[in-house]
Amino acid sequence: MLRPVKMSRVVVAGSKDVMPPVVEKLHELRLLHIVNYNGSLPEFELGKPIGKAKEYSEDLIKLRSMARYLDIKSKAPEVTYPESQVVSQMDDLLNNVGAEVTSTFERITEIETEIKSKQDQIRALGPLASLPLPLELYHGYDSLAVHVGSVASAVDADVAKVSPVNEVYSASSKTGMIVAVFVPVAKAGEVSSVLGEHGFAEMSVPSLEGSVDSAISALESSVKSLEGEMAPLQKKLVDLKKQHEDMILAADEYLSMQTQKAEAPLHFAATSNAFVIDGWIPTEEFNRLKGELETAASGHIDVQMLDDKESDELVEQGEDIPTQMNNPGIAKPFELITRLFAIPEYKEFDPTVLIFAFFPVMFGMILGDIGYGIMILLVLFLLERRFRTEGWRQLINIVKISSVWAIVFGFFFGEIFGPLGLWGRVMGQLPEEEVTHLNSIGAFYGDGVYGALGRLGPAGMFPMDRLATNAVLMLIGISLFIGVVHCGVGSILGIKTELGYGEKKHAYFERLPVLLFQVFFAVLLLGMVMGMNMVLVGPSALIIVISIVMMIMGPEGPMGLAHVPSLISNLISYLRLLAIGLASVGLAFAANQLGFQVIMPMLSGGAESPTIVAMIAGVVILFVVHFINLLLGILSPFMHPLRLHYVEMFTKFYSAHGGGVEYVPFGHVRRFLKV
Repeated sequence: MLRPVKMSRVVVAGSKDVMPPVVEKLHELRLLHIVNYNGSLPEFELGKPIGKAKEYSEDLIKLRSMARYLDIKSKAPEVTYPESQVVSQMDDLLNNVGAEVTSTFERITEIETEIKSKQDQIRALGPLASLPLPLELYHGYDSLAVHVGSVASAVDADVAKVSPVNEVYSASSKTGMIVAVFVPVAKAGEVSSVLGEHGFAEMSVPSLEGSVDSAISALESSVKSLEGEMAPLQKKLVDLKKQHEDMILAADEYLSMQTQKAEAPLHFAATSNAFVIDGWIPTEEFNRLKGELETAASGHIDVQMLDDKESDELVEQGEDIPTQMNNPGIAKPFELITRLFAIPEYKEFDPTVLIFAFFPVMFGMILGDIGYGIMILLVLFLLERRFRTEGWRQLINIVKISSVWAIVFGFFFGEIFGPLGLWGRVMGQLPEEEVTHLNSIGAFYGDGVYGALGRLGPAGMFPMDRLATNAVLMLIGISLFIGVVHCGVGSILGIKTELGYGEKKHAYFERLPVLLFQVFFAVLLLGMVMGMNMVLVGPSALIIVISIVMMIMGPEGPMGLAHVPSLISNLISYLRLLAIGLASVGLAFAANQLGFQVIMPMLSGGAESPTIVAMIAGVVILFVVHFINLLLGILSPFMHPLRLHYVEMFTKFYSAHGGGVEYVPFGHVRRFLKV
């Protein structure tokens, strides 16, 4: 469970005559993680594609072009098809439907281009409407240069200085002053310089005829006509998508599978008569693989498993053993968090189960509210229907489990939408005189009760009001305790991992001192809090000194002491479990106070019973602030435990040697095709 599945190296060799059935069976079994042949042996070369590899690739390109035109994306399957049905409809799909989709899409593209061109012309013509010239006068001259654009100031006088022969037309428009300047070609350069001094910005004049207004009207009419032509074409694409989407996805899966099988020999070593496949397989699956392949090849094949010594030699030469994570079903969604960091190396521990054990508890401790937990669960059940891909399902399941823990902690903290929320109205509260008494003896942890059961736990600690002083002190201790356990587990696994790699010095003089330092630093703090309890303080201080000496004796020498501040900060970092929770509960408390104690009494004029208007205003305020707090209550309790795993825990044992290679067996998981 904490270790990846045991893998073994397998070599499959046979005659080229049996290659097609062997490839077919390997694809069906999905057991062999193929290692690409690197061309290191002169007697072998890379294999060549088999079957209709080129035809399948070309058909796949056609199909994916069609899918792109229809904006078809991968989704959770709503219907599955038998392979025979897909094959029978393939020609019609690629040729008839494909041609219809392509021609429709291309015509839509042409119309969109034409519309854009006409809209650009309309924008260009707009400023020219204020000039008294028909459009045909702006073009077609051999001896005249025409300058049309906007200027910051009048240009007539300065143009006349450099070109006595000229015609200047100007007018004001929404974009400023517009001018059209006609001068002899010989004076074009000088006039251009003069216009530049006046902030001239040239405009492009479309090659049209008639007045500007009539041209704009004709262009707008043309745009409407084109839009009218495009609308039914777009609807046609939508209808084609609805009609063929599932079949296109199934056909894509079929062609992808066939291409994968046809091109598989490109990963093999081959001669003119034989082929060799190298790969990794879960050890317990070897006998099944061997039996199935021998049956498929009618016995004309040799399947051998290398012993561990030979496999280790390959690893020493730089080859990676693929990792297949092995976790119970309830913990599998948390593999998403593991993958976001790195795939575990084959010899490393898989942290998924640890994430499953710690992450939801941390999430729940931070959020710790029954109302928020239930609201998040309801939202997740709605999202589950819409987002059905594997990644989304894993994320939703992670937050579901975490929300259940938020509800559990909500019972410990006595919170339904924060303190002074619904808990007291449902369960009741301690009498004021008892609250005063508890405060006087320093035993106040909150005024909530569990209904008729009253307060429960040691010294009546629960339900614990997180804003009470005693509760804050208790939660500081609990946060640090979680930090010690969390980091301690990571350090223990780090020691075992280093020993697995044969790094005894790293294990005993780098990982072990970290474990000793953090555990006994926490014990030292506890002894100091308990009034300098020398039974705890003395031995703890001694072991801390020993751990520091061990660090100096470690691989980094005296530089190992540089890690001491970070080891302390690692533990202090776990106080975020308290701090972020207090921020959330503080905002909820403020919302309830604002709604119930400020807005409602203020708008009711001090009356005992709030008016309808006061109640509506108070509820609106409560909804808005609690909604904001709920959004923060999803993000913060997720991100901070994630950080505690990635930074504080994983650095003790995980991916110290760089991340592993995921076990990806040759084959395909059918989604749109029936098995």
